[in-house]
Amino acid sequence: MHGRALPLLCLLLAMASSAVQANDDDTRRLLNQIDRNLNERERSHLVEETPPDVDPSALITINGTTYSVDATLTDLEPAIYVAINLQQWAKVDQFVEKYQELPGHNPALVQMAQGMVARSKGDHGLAIRKLREAQESDPNMMRAKLELARVLFEDYQSSEAKELFSQISSAGIPEEVRPVIEGFQGALQDRNAWHGSASIGLGYNSNINKENGQEDTFFTCYFFGCFPSVRKMPDPIKSTAMVYDLTLNRRFQLSGNHNLLVRGISYGNLYDKHKEAEPKATYYSDNTSILYAGYNYQDAKNDLSITPLFENNYTNRRTSYQSWGGRVDWKHNLSDRLQVGVNAQHKSLSYKGDLRQYFEGTKENQIGLYGSYLIDAKTVVYGGLNYTRNLQSQQTAQSRSYMANLGIYRAFDAGFNINATALYRQTRHDAEDLFLGGLRKDRQQIYILNVGMPRFAFKGITPNLYVKHTFNNSNIDWAFKYKQTEVALKLEKRF
Repeated sequence: MHGRALPLLCLLLAMASSAVQANDDDTRRLLNQIDRNLNERERSHLVEETPPDVDPSALITINGTTYSVDATLTDLEPAIYVAINLQQWAKVDQFVEKYQELPGHNPALVQMAQGMVARSKGDHGLAIRKLREAQESDPNMMRAKLELARVLFEDYQSSEAKELFSQISSAGIPEEVRPVIEGFQGALQDRNAWHGSASIGLGYNSNINKENGQEDTFFTCYFFGCFPSVRKMPDPIKSTAMVYDLTLNRRFQLSGNHNLLVRGISYGNLYDKHKEAEPKATYYSDNTSILYAGYNYQDAKNDLSITPLFENNYTNRRTSYQSWGGRVDWKHNLSDRLQVGVNAQHKSLSYKGDLRQYFEGTKENQIGLYGSYLIDAKTVVYGGLNYTRNLQSQQTAQSRSYMANLGIYRAFDAGFNINATALYRQTRHDAEDLFLGGLRKDRQQIYILNVGMPRFAFKGITPNLYVKHTFNNSNIDWAFKYKQTEVALKLEKRF
């Protein structure tokens, strides 16, 4: 290999690795945004059945008087309904145990109550089975049908839930119940539709080429003497930009909990500046588009997706690479507040044009752990760990990366929300690079703040302020150490 080609190859490999990492971070952010937007949209339809300022456990005492319940049909039957309405599940169990021993008891009421207790414990499978038994025992028992529809909704068996809510709505229900039914129907209609977001705005990037402008003097020695040399890295290029992103998502229910999932994202930057160089200029504007389409299983506790993926990256006014691969995501709700998850992904990258000779055979494997905790209705903390193995034809460019992130999302009554995230990544390459001066080890810190301003929304378009600061430190600091700040004011539309 010619002497001039070696430094060019090393720098190209380094730039490619940095670009792919940045794309993965933005992809992860947008995938999480899709899930958060879908959850917020569904919750917005549902009606609070118990006023938020009333403690249900306090309703058991009326005017300071505690009422006794005799072991008779006339006392126990209404007592079971009252205990269900007040969500006093221990009392429901006690009353049902006595009630079902009495001659002439209503089996449908027993089965419905048992189903409701199972739902309160998070056992949706048993709850559905008991509520179906109640429906079979008494097809005209509207309360059992309503509770079955609700549990099917929570278990993401949307088609059957939709049919039951439609039957209930046309059955002459009390007017005070109708808003609850309509809330579920609206949520079901939204659940089966296309959803996404689009944003566009103006931004600024302090270092679009991820350089440091460092200048070093070093000596090259031969047998007849030593001679000084100066090494000057390119200066950072500052630029304004138009920034944009687009997300799309839809689940097509196949049967029960089984779905076809289609999910797409596209994001990029159109920079005002570029680098003039011979024999041709370098343009830093970029776009990354990814399509996921595959199988999804979703119930009240689990969300599993197995999706092939296709990615296209456009940089320097041409397609830089395309990749095929697959992704597996599994999320599990340990409680109403705590969710954990694991994901794995493989991509085979095919570079285009004159990049192919340097990057042919590039592969990327990832595995990650994820967790989130709902502190209250407006606050979520989240975090995760991620391992990435990057394989390339040149061993000096192969690497292992370990990333940890921690974040918080908070909505404020004043009409603002914030999403703040901190990421820390360590990257270690496989082999020493003699030209670069050793075995490359990077330590990267990224801080992201997104401020949503729904208070100033107009016709569904919401302003968002996005700030991202990246500091990349490296033991080969002359080549890979850099700082970068990105700021953008975007207008976002959710649909």
